Amino acid sequence: MTSRSLWNSLRQAGLARVLLVYLGVSFAVLEAADIFTDQLGLPGWVFPGALILLVLGLPIVVGTALVQARGVSRPKPSAVPPDVADREPLRPEPAPAAGTESAVAMAARRWLTWRKAILGSVIAFAFWGLVVSAYMTMRGLGIGPVGSLVAAGVLDERERIIVADFHNNTSDPLLGQAATEAFRIDLSQSTIVTVVDPAHVSRVLVRMQGDPHQPLDRELAREVAIREGIKAIVVGDITPVGGGFVLAAELIAAEDGRLIYGHRETASDSTVIIGAIDRLSKGLRERIGESLKTIRANEPLDRVTTASLEALRKYSQAVRVIEQGDNERGITLLEEAVALDTAFAMAYRKLGVSLSNIGRDPARRREALSKAYEHWDRLTERERYLTLGSYYSMVTGESDKAIAAYQSLLDIQPSDPWALNNLAILHLEARDYRRAALLFGRAIEFDSTGSLRYGNAVEATAALGNFSEAEQILQIFAEKFPGHPDVPRVSARLASARFDYAAAQAQVAALREAQRASPLWQLGTSSMLAEIAEVQGRLRDAERHMRDLMTVAEEQGQYGMYIGAAVKVALYDAMFRGRRDRAISAVDAALDRYPLSSIELLERPYGLLALFYAFVEQPERARMLLAQYEAAVDPQVRNVARGEEDVVPGVIALADSRPQDAIAEFRRADRGPCPICLLPLLGQAYDLAEEPDSVVAIYERYLNTPWLGRLGDADWYALAGIYERLAGLYELRGDRERAAQHYNRFIELWRDADPELQPRVQAARRALERLLQEASSDARG
Repeated sequence: MTSRSLWNSLRQAGLARVLLVYLGVSFAVLEAADIFTDQLGLPGWVFPGALILLVLGLPIVVGTALVQARGVSRPKPSAVPPDVADREPLRPEPAPAAGTESAVAMAARRWLTWRKAILGSVIAFAFWGLVVSAYMTMRGLGIGPVGSLVAAGVLDERERIIVADFHNNTSDPLLGQAATEAFRIDLSQSTIVTVVDPAHVSRVLVRMQGDPHQPLDRELAREVAIREGIKAIVVGDITPVGGGFVLAAELIAAEDGRLIYGHRETASDSTVIIGAIDRLSKGLRERIGESLKTIRANEPLDRVTTASLEALRKYSQAVRVIEQGDNERGITLLEEAVALDTAFAMAYRKLGVSLSNIGRDPARRREALSKAYEHWDRLTERERYLTLGSYYSMVTGESDKAIAAYQSLLDIQPSDPWALNNLAILHLEARDYRRAALLFGRAIEFDSTGSLRYGNAVEATAALGNFSEAEQILQIFAEKFPGHPDVPRVSARLASARFDYAAAQAQVAALREAQRASPLWQLGTSSMLAEIAEVQGRLRDAERHMRDLMTVAEEQGQYGMYIGAAVKVALYDAMFRGRRDRAISAVDAALDRYPLSSIELLERPYGLLALFYAFVEQPERARMLLAQYEAAVDPQVRNVARGEEDVVPGVIALADSRPQDAIAEFRRADRGPCPICLLPLLGQAYDLAEEPDSVVAIYERYLNTPWLGRLGDADWYALAGIYERLAGLYELRGDRERAAQHYNRFIELWRDADPELQPRVQAARRALERLLQEASSDARG
């Protein structure tokens, strides 16, 4: 269509048709403005600006349509007939006077033309595009009041920022805490800055010899930031005004306290405070320089937390007290939060993880993580992937899906320390120790404030046999976290992995003394001290420590743990002293005291009890317990909580003198992070099958495979017997050197064993002396 035909079509169109076309064009323009705003991250005022231009253009379009339609409807002069052409011309009528209706109409037709209307629209929208382009350019280059702080060089991308406690000017003492936590959650969604973990701030305060639990006001936050080399802090306040509230946030330079940027929002009442905090955080993120597209992609704050201010108060309190080490109080507050908002996914996730960290109530932990998964759409993007990872690894046992979830989070945030840590744990469980060590190292590199990552890194590094590197990581751990109880705990495990039990005992004894007021640590240290005594044949000392553990477990209502400790004490009689009947009576008495039916389902030690009865040659009782476990516990739960239950069929096969079946069962059950746990039982099966070469190979592999948890996993009962058996097998082979080496190790290990075990030590001494005499005779001969 030519331009002339276009103008003619417009002149001939009626008003209704013009309005219909204009509405269609307006819809297309607004749709384009909306798409460009979302896809290109344009400012929010682009769409209303386009709407205003279209509204202003509407009367012009209507006027032009009316004027041009009137012009078209005027009668055109008819053609002059030929016979009239020669007549005397008609006298022209006089022209209308200026200012008459015809003159106005002519002026209107001259100005209100479609050409000018369309050209004016093009110019208006071109100017609007120029304004938007200028804004985006200035923002991107950090120019003027609209320039981003990152582009202006005030802050770096991924800059660390400390969020100080909001100053609370209201009469509600918890409102400031809730506002601070909500603001921190929303700001943590940012891709342009990194919010410093409050736990890290607490550790800095400890190093500053201050109270780690004191309120983090403006000046204290500045002091922490300067000490840590952090450029800026965010301070906020909430003030009641009439029936509503004014919320303010200020970005402050840590070094000199100058204001970098400030932003305010209002809330008409307490029910809309969360929405105001959402707008406050997003305004700050926009000014710092985060993409508007990214900001808009985040769910509203009340959607990813809770619309209940009271539930948010409980959650923020829980976060605080858990950071202070009061897990029990924190769990109670989280339970109250989810009771107020049964779809509060973030609180459910925190509850599940907190229960997991202290090893309590596995049924409630599964339920909480399942609830978080059920409401995953009410989580921030980061929390969503972390929840998926926890759910798949701890609830359904689908490790491949858990790995995919953590990897998806790392695709978005490559430096997320918890995604790296949790992904590393999954690789550790798959025995990919090299990959696990690499990921733990990256997690520490990106965020050195998480204590848990150091212990995990030590474990993965030690599994590779790099003990010197593991020592270096442990040293850094101790320097960064002085007084942290995990430092001596990991130190003790590392020492025992290198068979240095004196050093391990010193570390555990110091830890026990430092944590005397903690029932949790009293349980842990009692168990570790018992293991150190067990491996050295000091069964009386081990039994004393286990009795201490049973007392504390009973006081804490941990009856499943009480039964487990009773089984272990009974094994001293069955495995080392040859008192099988006494062992069975002791376990039966413990079960009479606390029947399995009185214990929470997922805390019942079915597997351990089945192993015990299989070992003391009561396979029918073992089978019965295994059948009870399979009937009572959901298959999905069994898939996640794989443990002793998987080993029971192999031990039953040993008791039934079916060594080949036992070998097959042990190999089937050999999975999980521990590379040595089933090797002692596998060696026994090969011994029963009279395959001595396989026994030697299995036992040598056991001794030479590095593993941080070897003492508690197997050495406590197996190490002495393996030294003793290898010595005998090498002697039968005629390999006196290796036989003597293992006799020596056994004698040294049980040097201070209980008197009732000393006959075995004396027999080893005599065998060693015989080997040495034979070697001496051969040398003289």
